Amino acid sequence: MRSTAIFLSLLVAPIAAAAVIQVPEDYPSIQAGINVAQTGDTVSVASGTWSEWLDFRGKTITVESRDGAALTTIDGGEAPSAIVFAHGEPRETVLRGFTITSDGPGTLYDGLLMGAGIYIHQASPTITDCIIRDCDSQMGGGVSVWTSDPLFENVVLMNNTATLNGGGIRIHQLSHPIMRQCTLINNAAVIHGGGLAYGNDSNGIHEDCFFEGNTAGIRGGGLSKSCDCSNAQISGTVMCHNAPDHILGSWDDLGGNELCEVCSNDVNADGQVGVNDILAIVAAWGGCVCVEDINGDSVVNVDDLLLVIESWGPCPV
Repeated sequence: MRSTAIFLSLLVAPIAAAAVIQVPEDYPSIQAGINVAQTGDTVSVASGTWSEWLDFRGKTITVESRDGAALTTIDGGEAPSAIVFAHGEPRETVLRGFTITSDGPGTLYDGLLMGAGIYIHQASPTITDCIIRDCDSQMGGGVSVWTSDPLFENVVLMNNTATLNGGGIRIHQLSHPIMRQCTLINNAAVIHGGGLAYGNDSNGIHEDCFFEGNTAGIRGGGLSKSCDCSNAQISGTVMCHNAPDHILGSWDDLGGNELCEVCSNDVNADGQVGVNDILAIVAAWGGCVCVEDINGDSVVNVDDLLLVIESWGPCPV
């Protein structure tokens, strides 16, 4: 009888409600709120600039601003990355409504610095209604995604830079992100992928996004997918004024995309696709990572010559 009564009492016992932890009313910092939060809790953050860096510590929680990204900033200062998801955080872990910036170099992993704004490693959080700006690293100045499947919704990446690839975001090593209604503006990379760069068996979905004014030192001003081991599925997306081109490599056109005309095969940037570009390709013949490698396969050969011939003539104004 006693065991039956205990069992019945457990059935009718109230389930603990998810808590709303207010910062700074309950705890003085966002990280302090994260530290005490339990599964399902929300850390609600007042407007202002919060000078701290955050580690979500594997928790299934929501961290959100009360007044939106325009009024609420997380400034990581000189910490490696302003925000870290690196402990298996699932899709139900949510970051919402912040501007994120950093003077840090990015998190060191596998010999490279990555993700000065947000570093995601073996995690799949949801990031929504955020602005990630003015961050710089070797790979993925704004965001680094490594072996992860995050969801980005209504995220703006702007004025981020990479000394290698992926000024706005780098997607790498068996990652499968989804990006919906995201905007990438004025990001830059020294090599490939001013806005976004893929690498190492990664596949992403990009729906209703906007790429403008992103630049790469070699190729893939908007988006770079420099090997067939990765894939980008793109729909409803606009790309304009990316330099020297919008997309490097093959991609799946799922419809509704608008790519403004560019003169990506003008190798010597003289406003004309012609003999001088052929001469430049011949001079660089062979294996290289260079602007003469028009199709991005790391080899300058007849395939690049054919692309020049196809676009022969003056560049569009």
